[in-house]
Amino acid sequence: MDLEYNYDFFVVGGGSGGLAAASAAASYGARVAVADFVKPSPQGTKWGLGGTCVNVGCIPKKLFHYAGLLGEAREDLLEAGWAIDHKAANSF
Repeated sequence: MDLEYNYDFFVVGGGSGGLAAASAAASYGARVAVADFVKPSPQGTKWGLGGTCVNVGCIPKKLFHYAGLLGEAREDLLEAGWAIDHKAANSF
């Protein structure tokens, strides 16, 4: 099989930086390709583009940390005597 690839810009890594670089190059009219590979974890976890930070790293960690802080704050409000509408709090 004889294949020919012709790109102006080739990015190795589809994380935040790689995708930003690819997008910027494409905005100038470059023909762009992005290569990314993630070996699935022992549990079978895998993802597409976005990189470790977006998919399993700092962003999910910050989301769960913030959710935990909100849960603690809710308990503090209850202990301080605030009236909380439980139906509204669970309507999501």
